[in-house]
Amino acid sequence: MYIKREISRRGFLFQGALAAGALATRRTWAQAATPPSRTITMAIIGAGGRGRQMLPVFLNQPGVRFIAACDVVRARREWAKQQIDAFNGKADCAVYDDYRELLARKDLDALYIATGDRWHARLAIAAMRAGKDVYCEKPISLSIAEGEAVMRASELYQRVYQGGVQRRNVGNFKTAMKLAQSGRLGRVHTVHAGMAGMGRSAVNHYLPEQPLPPRADLFWDMWVGPAPMRAYNSDYVMKSAWHAEYDFHGDLSEWGSHTIDLCQLALGRELTAPTKYEPIGPEEVRAYYPDGVKMVLRRKFRDTCGIRLEGDEGWVETDDSGSVYVSDPLLLEGHTIAHEDWCRPVAHPAEFIACIRSRLQASAPADSLHMTHVACHAASVAYHLNRAMDFDLKSCAFPGHADATKLLVRSDRAPWKLEG
Repeated sequence: MYIKREISRRGFLFQGALAAGALATRRTWAQAATPPSRTITMAIIGAGGRGRQMLPVFLNQPGVRFIAACDVVRARREWAKQQIDAFNGKADCAVYDDYRELLARKDLDALYIATGDRWHARLAIAAMRAGKDVYCEKPISLSIAEGEAVMRASELYQRVYQGGVQRRNVGNFKTAMKLAQSGRLGRVHTVHAGMAGMGRSAVNHYLPEQPLPPRADLFWDMWVGPAPMRAYNSDYVMKSAWHAEYDFHGDLSEWGSHTIDLCQLALGRELTAPTKYEPIGPEEVRAYYPDGVKMVLRRKFRDTCGIRLEGDEGWVETDDSGSVYVSDPLLLEGHTIAHEDWCRPVAHPAEFIACIRSRLQASAPADSLHMTHVACHAASVAYHLNRAMDFDLKSCAFPGHADATKLLVRSDRAPWKLEG
């Protein structure tokens, strides 16, 4: 089944019937498959919190060798080099504080991108343009324009793109989605997407200015990237205070990139998004598809990244605990639930490496992730304005709400202009 795309003035329209519960079609890219015997060469960009968690996972992938590390913070790139050199048994890992120098290397096959949110789209696009395959942490974008550009780049340059939404490949979440897709819940009419935080980065807080470290220790201009320039404060960098800043963070996309994504997959609607958003107090947003199916974004779940799928004949709920809750134990008959550490997943990165070799599309490609993020961005704007609004997928705008539509656009500071 092929999904036809037509580019509208501002957004992408997705046409073609989707079978209930079907995932996006797995395309094969034009390049020849990589022989299993050949080593895949990789580099990491961003060796902070998430990068530190996932670098060991990638290092241990069979047939993979890391040859470089890039981070604008000297201490972090040196840490990554130490890890890579120790694993390889050879002190030859190159280090960079400018990703452009890294991407110029011809001996590099793929990148693992784990920077702050503001850089995800531009780094992925630049990497694919340079002929590299990409595993990029979520969110894939901070704006609809960024997501469209990532999707175009993946198609144009025929690169494997795997978004870091690892729960697509974690057993308990797969079980919940299969129950919904199988029809055993009846017609699914309501889905719930867990939000561990809401409104965390609705505004900018602007921490007090501190003396800027030497360029060799911190490339501040590149750290800020496409976001508006601001005075340096070490907490942004070393204590992840950027998570609470509007300019650097996507708010509901932090968790929605996982939970909204899983709900859309369960519904078989990963190539579309809700068209109405309604904030309900400080801890809930309701979103509606044109046929009335409801998505509830809410904080209160048993554990992080909770989802709940409700049908006419039953419901299923799961979260990061690995537990699967159902309305009737008979719903789980015949299901074997594979457990995996969602924090340091193996299956999702392993699939990425396998797709580099086969040239098959990965399970978290840019097109379906883009529509998840369209929903995240639209919900964030409605939540920040505390306003119920319709959303037009064709124009990617809130009709009759020009101020809200403007908030779907993010900073594009030179020289880090969005391309692709």
